[in-house]
Amino acid sequence: MKRYAKNIALVLFKYFPYGGLQRDFFSIAKELKERGHSIKVFTRTWDGAIPSWLDVIEMGEKGITNASKNRKFVENVIFEVKKDCPDIVFGFNKMPGLDLYFAADTCFAKYSSEKHFLQKFTKRSKQAIQYEKDVFSKKSKTKILLLNSIQKTDFTDVYETPEDRIQIIPPGLDRDWLNVESFNIRDELKISDKDKIMLFVGSDFSRKGLDRAVLGLEYLMNNHIPTSLIVIGDDKDSDYLELITKKNLVSRIKFMGPRNDVASFMKSSDILIHPAREEAAGNVVIEAIIAGLPSIVSSEVGFSEEILKFNSGYVLKGAFSQKAFNSLLAEAISDENLDKIRLSIRNIRNRDYFFSRFKFVADYIENNFL
Repeated sequence: MKRYAKNIALVLFKYFPYGGLQRDFFSIAKELKERGHSIKVFTRTWDGAIPSWLDVIEMGEKGITNASKNRKFVENVIFEVKKDCPDIVFGFNKMPGLDLYFAADTCFAKYSSEKHFLQKFTKRSKQAIQYEKDVFSKKSKTKILLLNSIQKTDFTDVYETPEDRIQIIPPGLDRDWLNVESFNIRDELKISDKDKIMLFVGSDFSRKGLDRAVLGLEYLMNNHIPTSLIVIGDDKDSDYLELITKKNLVSRIKFMGPRNDVASFMKSSDILIHPAREEAAGNVVIEAIIAGLPSIVSSEVGFSEEILKFNSGYVLKGAFSQKAFNSLLAEAISDENLDKIRLSIRNIRNRDYFFSRFKFVADYIENNFL
């Protein structure tokens, strides 16, 4: 099939360097540009340097709340994009008017129903559900890229989205992850050689379950398993200091802020801990596999299925229980079990599958939008 260069509008609420969705967006944009397609980005705000090859339209923020900013942006971007007459409107957040949607988040309707019943009556919830319907309803024409089968089940259970509009895509890491060197994390952070090192990575501490990780650390210490917890991510550690102080764990937890050398930390740690409350995928799980790092995650993590498929760690089955998670953590962090997982990972971390997302997405666009 002969493929023609296309004019593609990429739309997202905001760009910042450390977001998982934003990294996927950037890599997809780069792949499409390298194939000769014309790319124009529409966003509220762009945090960081804009590469010379990328045409970015910053539309600014209008409104007080995040929901009102999103609503104003959606209203304005639909008008602006139409003026440009693109062949494809490719969105990275849910909104009306998309030809293609990259689903980096969870099903809002499903998770909001599990929270306080009054939440569904707020303007924010009504708006979020409407935008979700605009993408996933049976009446919509939007094609959808999903990250895993857990997402697919959640969305189709609510919206009965036709199968022919859905495509599950593979993971997508840079092969540079394979070549990253470890460093002497114990000397640099003054961690005892006797300690196991748990690594927590995520920029939304509450949603990613940092409090659960802290309570897991407390359990290990109470059971005479010396452990330190390293936290990487862009969020407020002050919200957790009361809990950490109360549990007498101040000396056991290191907050590192956002980092661009996460791979080196993974190469130097003993286990990734990711007890998220809500996580559409969890790229850190794939990053850990490539870095040779065992993981322990909650079943809410979309890529927990990858852990089970490749035997790269431990998944807490069913609804989250701190007691059950603590017990599983103590089992997972034993030398014998860590060695077994590392050996299992060593045999699969070079597979093309883990690095193929962006090529796959570009192929999908070229094959499905003539």
